[in-house]
Amino acid sequence: MNKEIEELKLAYRRTFNTEDGAQVLRDLKRRFSFETTTFSSDPYETAFNEGQRAALLLIIRMLSDQKELQNERSS
Repeated sequence: MNKEIEELKLAYRRTFNTEDGAQVLRDLKRRFSFETTTFSSDPYETAFNEGQRAALLLIIRMLSDQKELQNERSS
């Protein structure tokens, strides 16, 4: 993997692998529908909600170890 990306992932981990970071991540998961549907009868609202959720998924992906992601995909 690219060294720049690895350094960025380390920065994400340093940020979110603290007590405060974990608290913020829990709040983001709650606010941005991490484990629930974002569907709305208004397609623009759905798109907006999915955009928020996509940002959260990026953070989680950056915190995840590459091996964990490969294991999830092969399951």
